[in-house]
Amino acid sequence: MTARVYLKNIVKRFGKVVAVDHVNLEVREKEFLVLLGPSGCGKTTTLRIIAGLEFPDEGRVYIDDKDVTDLEPKDRDVAMVFQNYALYPHLTVRDNIAFPLIIRRKQLGLTREEIYKKVLEVAKLLRIEELLDRKPGQLSGGQQQRVALARALIRRPKVWLMDEPLSNLDALLRLQMRAELKRLQREVGITTIYVTHDQAEALSMADRIAVMNKGRIVQVGTPEDIYLRPQHVFVATFIGTPPMNIIRCITDLRNNKLYLHCPGIEREIPPEVAKHLREDMELLLGMRPEFVEVHKEPGPDTIKAKILVVEPQGSELILNLNISPEDREETIVKVKTKATRKYSPGETVYLELDWTKISLFDAKTGKALA
Repeated sequence: MTARVYLKNIVKRFGKVVAVDHVNLEVREKEFLVLLGPSGCGKTTTLRIIAGLEFPDEGRVYIDDKDVTDLEPKDRDVAMVFQNYALYPHLTVRDNIAFPLIIRRKQLGLTREEIYKKVLEVAKLLRIEELLDRKPGQLSGGQQQRVALARALIRRPKVWLMDEPLSNLDALLRLQMRAELKRLQREVGITTIYVTHDQAEALSMADRIAVMNKGRIVQVGTPEDIYLRPQHVFVATFIGTPPMNIIRCITDLRNNKLYLHCPGIEREIPPEVAKHLREDMELLLGMRPEFVEVHKEPGPDTIKAKILVVEPQGSELILNLNISPEDREETIVKVKTKATRKYSPGETVYLELDWTKISLFDAKTGKALA
């Protein structure tokens, strides 16, 4: 059983703080949707409202077109995996996994033998069948996480809710569990809503990402859309390592042509873009660090830059560069390049931008331009 989830104009206040501010969101059947954003942006509160652990001050929650806003968690047919796993320390792994079925045994019409058969099936799916007789205190963090996932999965809920379930694992185990979790979700085919502040998790796991900031959803899209076509400067600067470079610019009209004038950059704006703009308009130019070529010699369309700092990153380098002319205040950008050449602080290089991957934002609203 899987379901579509729909949030309609959800508002949640805690005193004077608006934690969730008129959120509208549709989660498709069998989709893996990630709520992504910084701490305090409202993503966990939104997840708890879907679960029924919080009730909205305004708006409605629908699961499979049924209004569940006023229903208790047990009546919503959802399962939630918490950040701390919330396992019962006095119970074995077998009984921890079985617990959701045991408390509903009469309602479901199941015998204990049938329940433990289901436990074994889900334990095999998560590759923890050899742990069934242990207690949580005898397990590693990764094993505890698999037990928590099994407990949430055993009754095959309509919706799977996860609140930063990998945050307590070490870096290597997190990488392994990302792939495992995505494999499991696809294999079971369950609608999943996953909360994280980790952009790498979101980009690698999600079918779609909903980026949140200050209680609002700023953009919803595929990982590719979010990364390559940010609709707001917040999304551009929150996503990416290093994040997108943002340079303040102004438009300049000359000979009936509109030009983009930025520190170290002067370029005619294509007519199809210029028609949306006006003279003396303040813009923000965004460029991803990896979409910039670094050359030792100047070319016909290159930007002169001075290297300030070189950051080795194994097979790659991150160059911190000043692109402003020497008599102007520094404009620092980061460029990611392969570590096949040597670069030194103080060296002059020439940057070639991939203008097909440049973003432009309105400096006043932060919104992307068409």
